[in-house]
Amino acid sequence: MTVRDLIQHLEEYDEDTEVRLMSQENWPFEYSIKGVVHNDLFPDDEDEYEEDEPRPEPPPPMVYLVEGSQLCYGNKVAWECC
Repeated sequence: MTVRDLIQHLEEYDEDTEVRLMSQENWPFEYSIKGVVHNDLFPDDEDEYEEDEPRPEPPPPMVYLVEGSQLCYGNKVAWECC
């Protein structure tokens, strides 16, 4: 899913609607979302390579939804709706 896809999905909901993360289809749980982080904030691995060692290509830009607290059990139906 891209940021554009996520925005399109969320546009149909009221702006004050709470957003949660549901995980584990076979034993679902709902989580709060602690935050949103872009991978450009992650430290690079420059120190892990010798001068003459080839370095891998940097990863493409990515946005992560960071899991907060487990709130309650989820519902398996959520996976049928995607």
